[in-house]
Amino acid sequence: MEIAAGNDITPPLAEIAKVEQTLNLQYIETVDDFLVFEPTEKHPIRGRDTAIPVDVALAIIDAVNNGVERAKDYEGWIDPANGKVEFEVRQQGISALRGRNMDKFTFDLRPCPHNHQSDPPVHHDEEQNMIHPVIRVTSPDGSTCIEISPNSKISTPVFPLGSEARARVRFQSTLKVHLGGPTEKGELLRRSQSLANSFLFELNARQRAAYSLRPRMESPSHRRRGAAINYNIRFPKTPIPDDIAALFSVPSDFAMRGNKTLFYLSYYQILENYLPAVHKRETVRKLRRILRSLDFDEEKDASVLQILNSVERSHGASESDQLQTLIQECVPKASLEDFYNLDHGGHFTKNGPISGVTAINPKSGESLASQTAKRIYKLRNRIVHAKDDVRYAEAKVLLPVSHEALSLSPDIELLRMLAIEVIVDNR
Repeated sequence: MEIAAGNDITPPLAEIAKVEQTLNLQYIETVDDFLVFEPTEKHPIRGRDTAIPVDVALAIIDAVNNGVERAKDYEGWIDPANGKVEFEVRQQGISALRGRNMDKFTFDLRPCPHNHQSDPPVHHDEEQNMIHPVIRVTSPDGSTCIEISPNSKISTPVFPLGSEARARVRFQSTLKVHLGGPTEKGELLRRSQSLANSFLFELNARQRAAYSLRPRMESPSHRRRGAAINYNIRFPKTPIPDDIAALFSVPSDFAMRGNKTLFYLSYYQILENYLPAVHKRETVRKLRRILRSLDFDEEKDASVLQILNSVERSHGASESDQLQTLIQECVPKASLEDFYNLDHGGHFTKNGPISGVTAINPKSGESLASQTAKRIYKLRNRIVHAKDDVRYAEAKVLLPVSHEALSLSPDIELLRMLAIEVIVDNR
């Protein structure tokens, strides 16, 4: 596509391609002083065109040419050549580190070799006539600085084409970690994330200023629904206990808040609620089968031991075993097959984005109910066992703001489908 005529500062297409690749966008045209892009993967909510100021695009191109890359798990940029990382941050609630209160704070500052755009406590944007808080501290040896301040150009927020926001100030707070100089990429990420997390923890604990790193959004390809939407709204036919109805409504609230780990656990809680009843029902069924057996003789010890062994196995069944029984008893095999036959972008395979859980292989010979129960239980353990315990050493805790957590949508859809099937089976 041709570049709009009369805009001499617009970069050539070969350079624009670097912006496309870095931000996962596709260039359309230039309008006024903005490059207009569209997402490479269509999404019903985030499918609108995106406008990036030309000067920002030029800054991104220059950064990429100098080895700067986007961070993997969090929104931001890493610059190994200069030992610098810039993370986008979210702020929850009203912070004391704003407005008039800023003059009350002192900052642990020392001489350093870094270039900083502004100094604490505030940055005054004369062009927009706005004041932004600046928080910065320096390590005792002066080699490392951590700061929260207005974004650099490469972290400028982007807006949909035609948005009135384009005419307003383009600003967001970012957390910058400046190390002592060139640093290997892996080491830079490790040290900067560790410092950033420690810094944000102390800001929250000591100053009641709640900031968090902004996670990378998951790919739209991982946002597929586990079942089609039924467009026929009917008078209700499914009686449901009040407590289960309340539990089923809770996950939607966590979905709105963006907490996918709690979203997952809320659906798991529904399954957990039915474990005792279904397990007891299955135990009674097995006992009746023993009693009805043609070979059963109450005068024989072997027959009585069959009952005893069955009861003991039932009493000692683990939660994972009970979960497998629940799925086998309440979820039709066809429902599991239909779900896994959907295109989940390889999510449930051994190369999927969630580590430390069972991959689903319909051709393995193991029942889908068994594989599903193992995956659900291992994922549940990764979320809830945030403690130093050798029993869970093989799979580290799954953090709410991690890249894995943001990739949980297919597993949440799986759990939602199972919860519905279990509720319907036990009505």
